[in-house]
Amino acid sequence: MLEYLQQLEDIVDDSFVEVSDVTPSIWYEENMIMPRGSAYPGPFKFDITPFWREPLDCAHKSHPAKEITIMKGAQLGGTAAVLNPLVGYTIAQNPGNIMFLTGHSDLSDAAVNKIDQMIDACSIRDMIRPNVLRAKNSRTGDTNKSKEFAGGNLMAGSVTNHNLLRQHDVMIMVVDDYDAAAMSSKHAGSTRELVQKRTSAYAHKKKIYWVSSPQLKGSSNIEQCFLLGDQRYYFVPCPCCGDHIRLIWSVKRKNSKEMAGITWKLDEKGNLDPDSVGYTCQSCGGFFDSSHKYNMNMHGKWIPTEKDPKEKNHYTYQISSLYAPPGMDDWAYYVQQYINANPAGQKVDERKMQTFVNVVLGDTYQPTGKTLKAAMIQKNIQKYEVGTIPEKLSIEQGNGKIVMLTCGVDLNGKEEDARLDYEIVAWAENESSYSVDHGSIGTFIPNATKQDKLKDRKKWSYNHGVPNSVWKELDNIVGKIYETDSGRKTKVMLTGIDCGYQTQLAYNYLDFTNLSVTGLKGKDEDKYVPVGKDQKQYKPAQERANLYLVEGTMVKDELSRHLALKYNPEYHDSQTGGFCNFPTPSGGKYLYENFFSHFEAEEKLLDHDGKYRWKKKPNKQNHLFDCRLYAMVSKRILIEWLGKSGAITSKNPSWGDYVAWAIGKIK
Repeated sequence: MLEYLQQLEDIVDDSFVEVSDVTPSIWYEENMIMPRGSAYPGPFKFDITPFWREPLDCAHKSHPAKEITIMKGAQLGGTAAVLNPLVGYTIAQNPGNIMFLTGHSDLSDAAVNKIDQMIDACSIRDMIRPNVLRAKNSRTGDTNKSKEFAGGNLMAGSVTNHNLLRQHDVMIMVVDDYDAAAMSSKHAGSTRELVQKRTSAYAHKKKIYWVSSPQLKGSSNIEQCFLLGDQRYYFVPCPCCGDHIRLIWSVKRKNSKEMAGITWKLDEKGNLDPDSVGYTCQSCGGFFDSSHKYNMNMHGKWIPTEKDPKEKNHYTYQISSLYAPPGMDDWAYYVQQYINANPAGQKVDERKMQTFVNVVLGDTYQPTGKTLKAAMIQKNIQKYEVGTIPEKLSIEQGNGKIVMLTCGVDLNGKEEDARLDYEIVAWAENESSYSVDHGSIGTFIPNATKQDKLKDRKKWSYNHGVPNSVWKELDNIVGKIYETDSGRKTKVMLTGIDCGYQTQLAYNYLDFTNLSVTGLKGKDEDKYVPVGKDQKQYKPAQERANLYLVEGTMVKDELSRHLALKYNPEYHDSQTGGFCNFPTPSGGKYLYENFFSHFEAEEKLLDHDGKYRWKKKPNKQNHLFDCRLYAMVSKRILIEWLGKSGAITSKNPSWGDYVAWAIGKIK
């Protein structure tokens, strides 16, 4: 009965809804009174931020835009001039369901507070149903997360709340601070697609607003949206020549090698002279200061730069803080920020520079990054044969005897077109290493061409017990007896195998093999906080025995340091612990294309959350890089096992404890 009465109430209310043809920007100017304490109190006028009028008016029902993306700098009044007016206009003039989402859950309450202030300032509070108790602990009407009005409902929350997204169909969708949200979810899929589905019931009336300052190039949500549309920039008339120009931090002059954009001078002490800050026009070379911005903005216009956008009804806007209105941060302030991030004669502060590019320029940031160079690593090729354990060479170089053999295995390919990549590594007394052998089991070809697919080739499988199973071959390689160049026999003491891909089939191998093998998976590093140098690179997994979770960033950091080590026998009696040696290439092995290139396939970049992480470069193969990681971690796990078994009596055995134990066995 209660539901029936509520539905009847909605029908009656809807019958009295009047829809006006007034544009959102005009409606807002006619109704919005900015409160005391705001930057510009009194009746709201777009004269302060005229560049926001067009993006807001895209919300009008007759406008062809279906999606609107705004990639922006800070201090531009985007919330006050676009997002809040959009909500108010929809409630008062174009009623329908609205969903206001933030990229981060912590921001949703603040967003609702601003909407509440706008509702009061526009005098439309009487359009919102009062807060009433409908059932036990359930309130409707005017709450902190929803506001009911004639013809629709405003719902607020986080874009990460997938339950909220699944429950409601909406006409107007707003996603603010979009770059704070994950691009996709393991369980829900693409965030953008999930949002878009909620408006599918309003095919002709829907409006989706994506708004955010960008973060990192290549992983920025808002940048990806921006590039899908017509890519509009705000062009303003130059006070010197009248040409419409886009305000850019640094840009080449037309038909000249000289630079234009924001310019400044330093005094005799190397400090910024604020009075010298201004803009040099890229069209005429004329110079003007920020006092002209008001008139320039008033006579500016949005110009699309992509003639053939991927999405036809997607209007995308980008604007920097260089356009910020009078009373906001001026150009001199931005120049000082730039100088602080890039001080003369010093290394660029990556975090400060990213903040400057993201927040001031409203653009994505491309970190310098850290990457390994294959050419440098190849210099560590030594005079020993593939498949040989060079113990004599190790002793000669001052590294001591070979005391351990480990193997790392990486999985790739499909279930019925599989490939295992592996590397066998010998470890000397001082913990330097000698690569013994590497190879692939299987025939999977990444990015296979049609010709590759038509080749009459033997396909291998991850399935167990079939003739071409990769696991039987792996047992043959890992389980065989190896010899040092002095004739001493030894074997692989522990093999670390990737279980993050083809997980169940890898688990099956761990269960049936008689060899010493451990499973390895990458750990959720978002929850990882370094606590010191003794922090472990791995920890036992809860889901099963003989499985470890690996701190990928920590292990890759260590390996990259080892691979970057340089050794000159003319100046050193022995190599540094961790130094990596490789055999003379032969038999198609240890070549750039099939081995060393894998070590430069990843780079360490600043991620969107402010943390540095290793990321694979597009279209690069990194399997042997991973193999070396697994071999290195296996070395540490083996020592821990020997300590737990009592073979090594130390409570927390170190590499030195292991070496003493191993040398005793060798003798």
